[in-house]
Formats: sequence, C-alpha cells, structure tokens
Amino acid sequence: MIAFLNGILKKKEPVHTIIECGGVGYEVNIPLSTFDKLPEQGTNVELHIHYSFNEMDGVRLFGFYSLEEKELFRHLINISKIGPKLALAILSGLPLQDLVRAIQMGDVGLISTIPGIGKKSAERLIIELKDKVGNIGLQDSILPSDFSGSDIFQEAESALVTLGYKQFEVRKAISKLIKENEFTSSEEVVKATIKALYKRRKV
Repeated sequence: MIAFLNGILKKKEPVHTIIECGGVGYEVNIPLSTFDKLPEQGTNVELHIHYSFNEMDGVRLFGFYSLEEKELFRHLINISKIGPKLALAILSGLPLQDLVRAIQMGDVGLISTIPGIGKKSAERLIIELKDKVGNIGLQDSILPSDFSGSDIFQEAESALVTLGYKQFEVRKAISKLIKENEFTSSEEVVKATIKALYKRRKV
C-alpha cells in the first residue's frame, strides 16, 4: 500500500498532478485545497496518498497535502453515494476548517453550496460525519498564541472533553473566553467554559 509519495513535481493542474519518484511518474488526483499548496513545478513535494483499485477504473491514486485532508476524504467515500470524484469536489468546495465546522454545527446551507451536493446529501453527510470529524483541522483553528505559555487551557480542554463536551465546541468557547478574561487555573477555565456553553445552548 502506498502511504505517501515524495519526489519531483513534474506537472500540476487543479484536478491532478504528476510526481516523479525514482524515474517513475505517478499521476495523482487532488482536491483544490491541495493544489493551492503545491510548490513550483520542478521542486520537491510530498503528498499523502490514498490508493484505490476497482475493475472499472483500475488503480487510482488520490493525493493530499495534509493527513487531515486524507482522513476526511476517507470518511467521505465511506458514505453511501459519495465516491472519490464527489469527495474531491467536496474538499475543493470549502476550506478544510470551514467544512469541518459546518459538519459539526449542522450547517446544511453552507454545505449545500458545494457543487454536486444538495440539501438531502448535505443532511446525510452531517449525520454520518458529525461524530467522526471532531479532531480534523482543529490544530490550526485556534491561534497558537491562545494556548501558548501555559498548560491550563489544554488541561481544561481535556477535562471538558472527558465530561462529554464536543472538542470543537470547547475550543471555540475557550478561544473566545481567552480574549475576554484572564485565567490562573484550569478549574477557572472549565467553569467559565461550561457556563458559556450552557448559555449558548439556551439561546
């Protein structure tokens, strides 16, 4: 099984690229989110690979700039009536973080703006993935300065997730609270976050 390709970028287009590894050129299907991050042609590149084979299409390689993109792609193709082509279109339709947020928040309208995805498909996508994408793309969703310099926010986040709160909701709430308050302990953060989440659900 091919986990990744590391070689010279010989060609790049919005839907596919060719990477030369050891004298062999591999054609790799990619989403726009990966295309936007590719370096100049002729330079070295590494893509995380999903390997696919069926009797109709033969061997196909799907490449992603990040492991998070690859993980979400695999979740998508496991949903009924969503094949690799549509999964790439979904990843191309919204930035990774926005797509994950939309799934977590049940934003049918935003997901429905993706070409090829109607309201019913968006609803099914949310139902299938809401509890599976909590950690995807979140490492970049909070500014590093929000959590740097202290472990109290990470400790609070861990405690809240253990209590059953969604990690996405917790990080979003803590990020907002950090900008408005000064905390000296993880206990203070936990209490303030629970209060904020409770108010949000009451609205």
